[in-house]
Order: sequence, then structure tokens, then C-alpha cells
Amino acid sequence: MISRSGLHVDVDGEGPDLLLLHGGAGAASDLVALRARLAVGRRVIAPDQRCHGRSPDLGQLTYAAMAADTAALLDELGVRAADVVGWSDGGVIGLYLGRDRPDLVGRLVPISANVSWAPPAPAAMDESAFVWLATAAADDFALPDGRDELPGAAEAWPAIVERLKAMWRGDPGITLAELARTTTPVLFVAGDRDLVRTEHTVAMFEATPNAQLAIIPGADHRVPQTHAAEVAAIVEQFLGRASPAD
Repeated sequence: MISRSGLHVDVDGEGPDLLLLHGGAGAASDLVALRARLAVGRRVIAPDQRCHGRSPDLGQLTYAAMAADTAALLDELGVRAADVVGWSDGGVIGLYLGRDRPDLVGRLVPISANVSWAPPAPAAMDESAFVWLATAAADDFALPDGRDELPGAAEAWPAIVERLKAMWRGDPGITLAELARTTTPVLFVAGDRDLVRTEHTVAMFEATPNAQLAIIPGADHRVPQTHAAEVAAIVEQFLGRASPAD
């Protein structure tokens, strides 16, 4: 359905609320394997962010704007203290919610996320990643699942990719110092071969009071897709129950 906030969102199941946030240039369906393992006994709220999936282009494309969209959606649904699991850009959005709207977040799991890499934070990515971003073309990013349902979406996609690249090259707008003031329980998850450097993930963990950290061996930035069962088991333990059997 399309919410009053403008986002396309899937809401399914019954029980405590779980907000599932996809990564950049993607859609909610990118996390289908992880969702299947976390959905039992929960109401899952899975939006497509603006300019992603089946959601329209709502204008400015920034982490702050997407976090505001997400907060408006949760307000519309009457959600408070939801468990939030976000991958990559979705993890950054989750950190925004934890900072700006802690009433909406019960527990937070940023997967392969990052904050500002201005000193004293370590660099979030290797220089090779920024070189690739400078040369990557729209053809390097598949049209997100379901976006072909929107009129003119394919033609508009190259311009959206350029806006995404500009966002990724810029400062995400949240800092280690702000993590230090977080009161929400946080579990940071990343792959040991992640696009986000391990040093950066550890710095976020060390900056956040009472946080937990899980590094998944043999995993890259696609860790919630390629290692869904391992990630789900760790997340379920953090959220306070055993992971359902496969």
C-alpha cells in the first residue's frame, strides 16, 4: 500500500513491531530471506524508501529525508518502540531514528552501516570504493524490484543513481559523538569482508554505550542476503528469543 507519507510499504503479521529497512538503490524485497526468518510472531513493516522500489520520487534524496519519511510512516501506523533492523543505507536511517526519534525505536540492529568518517572516526570505506563511485554508471545498478510498475521509472533511474552516488560520497550526517549519547540498545553487524571497513564498525561499537558487535566470517556487504540464517540467529538472540528453525 501507499502510506500518507508517500512510501510504498508492506505490513504483514501480528505481534511486536519489526521495522525492516533495505539498502541503497534497492527495495524491501532485497531482504526477503532475512525477513522470512525474523517474521514469525511479529508484525513486519517493510517500506520502500523514496526513489526506491515502488515508492515515488518525493524530492530531496538524503538520509535525513528518508529518516523523516520513515518516522512519518511509523507515526501514521501508531508505532512506538519498534525493533529496527536496517541494512547499509537502511542501517544509517535506523541510526537517524535512534538519534532523532528514540520513541520509535525499541532495539536497533544496523547491518553494514556507517557514520561520518571525519576524524576521529576511521575511514568508512577504502579509497577504491570512492574511485568506483566516481566512475559507476546507471547500468551498474539494476532497477529495484517493483520499480518498473511506476510510469517513467526506467527513464528516471539514471538521474536517481547520480543522486544516490552524491549522497554516498558525502557525509552521512551522523557522528560517533552522537552515537555516544544513544540510549537505545544497539547491535552492530557486519561481514569480515564488508564494504564498510571493520575498523569503522568497531569504532561505532566502541562509541555506543552498552552496544553489541557481531562480525560474520566469510561475508561481504551482502551479508543479510548471503548469510541470512546466521544473521537472523544473532539478531533473534539480541531481540530476546531463539531463532526459529530453518
